[in-house]
Amino acid sequence: MELRDYITIFKKQKKIFWAIVFLSVLAATVWQKNQEAQYQATLLLNIGRTGGEVTQEYTYDSFYRLQADERFADTVVRWLGSPRVVEDIYGAANIDLEKRGMRDLKGMFGAKRLSSQMIEVTYTDVSDKTLKKISEAAIVTLNRYTDSLNKENDETNWFTVIGSDPIVRDAHIPLPLALVIGLLFGIFVGFWTVLIRHYFQLTKNNKQ
Repeated sequence: MELRDYITIFKKQKKIFWAIVFLSVLAATVWQKNQEAQYQATLLLNIGRTGGEVTQEYTYDSFYRLQADERFADTVVRWLGSPRVVEDIYGAANIDLEKRGMRDLKGMFGAKRLSSQMIEVTYTDVSDKTLKKISEAAIVTLNRYTDSLNKENDETNWFTVIGSDPIVRDAHIPLPLALVIGLLFGIFVGFWTVLIRHYFQLTKNNKQ
C-alpha cells in the first residue's frame, strides 16, 4: 500500500480515530486528577568519622581513609536494600510493614553512592510528615548497625552516618506529561484500530 492509500483509509475512518484519541486523552486527564497522594523524599547521607588520628609520620592516611569510606558507603547502600534493615528503619518510625512482601521491602529505598563519602537515598510515601520520620529513623538505625561493627575492635576513629533534612516533593505525574502520554497512546491505539477495522471490512466485502 502506498501513502495515499493510508490517507484514504484514515479519511474514511477519521471519526473512529479521533474518538479513540479523545477518549484516551480524557482518560489520562481523569486519572491524573484522581491520583492518590504521593510524595518523594531525597535524603543525603555522608560517611564521617567519630574521631581523628594524630601521627607524626608521613603516611598515605588520607588516601586509605577515602578508600575505607568508599567501601563503607557501599556497605550502607547494601544495607538499605536489605529487608531486615528496611524493616528496622520503618519499625523505628512506628510504621507497620507486615503487609509488604520481601520484594517490596527490597525496593523501599533507592540508594546510590554519589562520591566516596556521599549517598543519595530516595523513597516515597503518601504523607510528607511520615517521610521526615523515616529519615530520622534511617539515620538512627544505620548508625546502630555501624556501631555494632565496632563492638569488638572499639576503634576511636570509627565510621558514623550523618544525614540532613530530606528534600520532599510532590511525586504526582504532572498534567502535561499525563496528556502527552494519553495522546501518544490514543494515536497508537487509534492507528492500529483503523487498520484492523479496514482489514476486516475489506475481507468481508471480498467474501460477498
